[in-house]
Amino acid sequence: MKKIFMLAAALVAMETAQAQSELSNASTTGRGGVQNTFVRDYQAIGVNPANLGFGAPTVSFTFLEGGLNVSSQAFTRTIIKDFSKIEDERTLAMEDRLRYAKAFTSDNVLNAGVDMNTFAIAVYLPKVGGFGFSNRQRILGHAGFNKNFSELLFLGQEAPVVQQTNEDERVYVHELFDGTELKASWVNEWNLSYGRKLVSLPAVAIYAGVGYRYLQGLALYELSAKDGEVKAYSASSPVLDFDYERYLDDPQFRYGGANNQLSPVGKGHGYDVGLSAEIAKTVKVSLSVTDMGSMRWSKNLLQGQDKGFYLSDIISAEEYDFEDVADVAQQIIDTALAFTPVNELKTDLPTRFRAGVGAKLGNKVEVGVDYVHALNNAPGNLSQDFFGLGVDVMPTSFFRFSTGVSTGAGEKLNLPIGIAFIAQSYEFGISTRDITAPLTENNPGASFAFAFLRFKIGNQESL
Repeated sequence: MKKIFMLAAALVAMETAQAQSELSNASTTGRGGVQNTFVRDYQAIGVNPANLGFGAPTVSFTFLEGGLNVSSQAFTRTIIKDFSKIEDERTLAMEDRLRYAKAFTSDNVLNAGVDMNTFAIAVYLPKVGGFGFSNRQRILGHAGFNKNFSELLFLGQEAPVVQQTNEDERVYVHELFDGTELKASWVNEWNLSYGRKLVSLPAVAIYAGVGYRYLQGLALYELSAKDGEVKAYSASSPVLDFDYERYLDDPQFRYGGANNQLSPVGKGHGYDVGLSAEIAKTVKVSLSVTDMGSMRWSKNLLQGQDKGFYLSDIISAEEYDFEDVADVAQQIIDTALAFTPVNELKTDLPTRFRAGVGAKLGNKVEVGVDYVHALNNAPGNLSQDFFGLGVDVMPTSFFRFSTGVSTGAGEKLNLPIGIAFIAQSYEFGISTRDITAPLTENNPGASFAFAFLRFKIGNQESL
């Protein structure tokens, strides 16, 4: 496997346990992910399509609205400072290597992701309902190392497991690296949603909606060893420039994308359903199930077999630097696993149940409470239930302040902040999921979402 891919998978990739779809929505990020009763127009796509039936504005659209997130339970601010210092000095002292080997023994070494609406639009027709369409790029992944894997990365032949193992003893991934996970994916989504009002009574209005998404997989990587089972897969679009030449003559290998750099190596279909209610034009209730469906990866697909290997085959340098850490990671994968072509791999989508209750407090304040629960164990689903309280405040007609508090989904308590400047037909906003994350010593992180080109046309409400 290519070193550049191992670097991306091992040190920048993430399982999507931390990934929430709000990163493609700057205002939702400013509420810490609380969105079920707040979102309307195209922002309801993937959350609750019924909210498209709420109405105003008549037309809304955006370009390049999205965000990114990085978090870690292994890094500390001290380690990050050490990295920048050691990067200049190049060589890692044994004292540092021992410290990093201990710190990086974690289920969540690094979680990071990018979620971007390249384009999204919603149109509301009073007698028909609301339609939403979007194209979204989602890059997600996760890295978690057990003690043996982390020590091999940073200590090489000095790792205790090497010293305790005979040179002629064959070891296996499922035993040696149990608890280690490296996962990454890149998916191109095409979304279409529809919502409309079903019931209209003097005090209650009920809305329903459905959503469909066509998924194109551009990259997939997984290496996980859990409970005696090893999963190892790799599939990549030509844009990532992998060399598949050695597999072209294998009848099991389905080569894809020779003439198209963004040719997908996987395809799938997803579905959303939702219900919303508005009571006395003040209180909203939202229920939805999202991401039902699956993907099938069938091109440029390789599967790794746990063939066993000798620890003495892992070569490490006498003077260690970060490039040597990457070299050892690549050696472990290439030595421990034998990759062969396979025809197909099916992965379920991370199906979730979403619920929310919100209320308008006058014309300037809206509050909401969200709950999200994973309905399966698919890659990318929540590791824990998500809870959040979000608030939007509009002290003036052209400025909105968002904040709240959220927790769960594998994260600590988040304190989000978002601001938006609103003109008649244009909105600009920036936000972060947790204002304290870059400042904490332990479990530092960073998130940033932006909406620089968000437009609205037609009748609009104050919130």
